[in-house]
Amino acid sequence: MVTTRSSSRLRVKITSAETVANNEDLFQEILPRLPTKTLLKFKLVSKPWLSLISSTHFSLSHTRFLQNNHSLKPHALFLDILYEKLPSKFMFLHLNPDINPLPSFNFIDVRCVKIIQSCIGLLLWVSVSDDGLRFFVCNPTTKKFKVISIPSRQEIYNSYDYVANSMGLDLSKSTKLFLDNDASVNLAFDPIVRFCQHGVNLAFDPYKSPHYKISSIWREVLFSKDPENTTFYIFPRYSVDIYSSETNSWSVSKIEFNSKKYIHADHAVFFKGAIHWDCSDTQSWYIDVNNECLKTMPMPRVNKGYRYFGESGGHLHLAVATEFPHLEFTIFEMEADYSSWSSKYNVTLLVVPRRRSRIQSYLLSYALQCDEKQGDSIVIALSNDKGYSYNLESGTVQKLWCSNVKKYEHDHTSRFHALQYFESLSCI
Repeated sequence: MVTTRSSSRLRVKITSAETVANNEDLFQEILPRLPTKTLLKFKLVSKPWLSLISSTHFSLSHTRFLQNNHSLKPHALFLDILYEKLPSKFMFLHLNPDINPLPSFNFIDVRCVKIIQSCIGLLLWVSVSDDGLRFFVCNPTTKKFKVISIPSRQEIYNSYDYVANSMGLDLSKSTKLFLDNDASVNLAFDPIVRFCQHGVNLAFDPYKSPHYKISSIWREVLFSKDPENTTFYIFPRYSVDIYSSETNSWSVSKIEFNSKKYIHADHAVFFKGAIHWDCSDTQSWYIDVNNECLKTMPMPRVNKGYRYFGESGGHLHLAVATEFPHLEFTIFEMEADYSSWSSKYNVTLLVVPRRRSRIQSYLLSYALQCDEKQGDSIVIALSNDKGYSYNLESGTVQKLWCSNVKKYEHDHTSRFHALQYFESLSCI
């Protein structure tokens, strides 16, 4: 058999390529540096590549590499409108024009759904039906999702002892429970306590763990059995169940607390290992997820308006927007030690006032975005399919593509939360 020089070279090249392709240690160093969508295509190269890129260890390495190189940034903001069916045309703001198209969610077939939270690539959804609420976690980049079964609560009948003990009342006496609205419930008539689901939150930090947790917050509602009073009242008591994806199990009533002020637990913010809730009072709460305990934090005194509560750039923010006569934003930032809030920005933007003779645009949603290189910006979505990014440091304005806004009906009272979309390989 005659071996030519060219065939020898070809054999050497093939052998070298095979050596590289089969060197897992080498690819553990190279692959995390590639964009997410490129890695999804590389899954088709071979079974070893598919196994490697799909592994939990690799997804963590990829996310941490992006974070360490300041490349982990949201590509879009989804608006939490209720969609009739998936897949659907989503309302979102494009933050990165190079990322196109965005996910279509054609891998989920459910009705009446909306996004309620985002955590570094994972989204928490709720589906509404005649059978109740159904929750699931999904990664739109990898098109994987998991349905989360949430434990239900039973009504408590003849609950005089339960209510009295919770409020520290004297069990030996017939007692009236006085509420904030000057109403009262005569506990001698043994009220009924029902549990209403007040919020479901997601906690996921891929820099520390591949696992996530879900908290289910229940609010107790008091029904009086007094024949002369059929009104029900919000009982100032909450309890929290916690789910762990690591154990695939729930811890029921892991946390219990009282609050006379309304807590916005349906729109939580996960930040620095804790689930934070907005509250219009001067105090609110957050759950330390690792230790599964409740802590308090101060809240700034602000005027009424359209509130934004979120995190960006390693900071927790609260903002309030008013629309008349101009679009004004007051933005606060939480101190790192949770001691207080500082007023960081006061911004006034010119807008066209409404006229009754024609439909005018109005503020549909907004969010704060912080970037080490470009500075802080406020991103706004208007009802006329227009979006803008206003740089709070330079004063420059950039137009953004706000898609599918006109496709959905909404009036001048409609407001939506903006939820960050990250491309991620995180496992469900």
